[in-house]
Amino acid sequence: MTTEPRRVRCPVCADEFGWPQDGRVLVFNQGTRKHDIIDVNGLSPAKRAGVRRDGYIQCPNPAGDMGAPHYLPATYADYPDPLTVGLVGAPMAGKTHLLTAMIREAYRGGLSPYGVTTSALDFRRHDHFHEQFVQPFERGAALGGTDSGVTEAADILLVRGPAGPRPVTFFDVAGEDLESTEAMNRSTRFMLGADAVIFVHALEDEDPGSTGSVNPSWSFELAVERLLGVPENATRVPVAIAVTKADRMRYVPPVQRWLRAPAAGLDAARIRAESRDVYAFLHRRGAVGSLRPFDAFQRCTLHFVSASGGDASPADAGQQHRFARGVRPANVLAPLVALLAMTGVIGGPEAQKVGMP
Repeated sequence: MTTEPRRVRCPVCADEFGWPQDGRVLVFNQGTRKHDIIDVNGLSPAKRAGVRRDGYIQCPNPAGDMGAPHYLPATYADYPDPLTVGLVGAPMAGKTHLLTAMIREAYRGGLSPYGVTTSALDFRRHDHFHEQFVQPFERGAALGGTDSGVTEAADILLVRGPAGPRPVTFFDVAGEDLESTEAMNRSTRFMLGADAVIFVHALEDEDPGSTGSVNPSWSFELAVERLLGVPENATRVPVAIAVTKADRMRYVPPVQRWLRAPAAGLDAARIRAESRDVYAFLHRRGAVGSLRPFDAFQRCTLHFVSASGGDASPADAGQQHRFARGVRPANVLAPLVALLAMTGVIGGPEAQKVGMP
């Protein structure tokens, strides 16, 4: 009796395909910069597991609409219900800094109060992310924005929580691509299969009493409509709104309270209280466009975050901007914790209440 291959949705192109069961694994060859094919069927269980842990399969992209080939870890389908998480926001909103700080804090054990551990699922991809983003960030360098036209995931992690292990794929797409109305925009293809989204709103330098701008965020508007193109997404996809650069108002209530709040176990009432304060803060400032996800999706949380703890400045004229006092992320894991609760990675009665009206 032949077992039907598991159907997997690729997080990059959003196509579904039957996961290969022929035992062939692709291993990246550093010397040739190409993938070598290895048949693991004749290997011992230990060697087979080792090759698969470092290997890949090529997504067949049945629709043929991605152009360049893309690859998934060979162990991607070993785990249930992979998650695809996207960060959405305008150019210069701070998405890359937030994602970098979030992954860094997760690897430093920041999710342990919630019973969650983090490791890499794609070693090569994670090593690249660490080298290109985490290490410069830790040295105090301000990170550049995401390049336009990027279609690959930023990182693929394996999170192990009370409900079991889940692969989590993160996408950080350039604001210019998010605001593009091109029908065949490959960079935003991941949103067709997104399982959760973090909407990133930058707290800009403005008077605390200002009404701000009443124009909706174009990035948010397009992302919401793309997600709602799949009708069940309104109830299926949980979202979080993260107000970045909140350190600019770190001494002003209610921002002060939430940036300095210590990490604790999951508390739905606490998350609801922060969401209420952030909603009132944005509404008072006239940032109505940034509240659109709250109205569009059934489960939504809102958070004040600071990826770096302060603004970067040039060390010398013409030099790269740096965080002179180093980086001090604050509350950056709050949006991720909320999403992990709303997607079942963190389970239990308390998690079921997170993000509910």
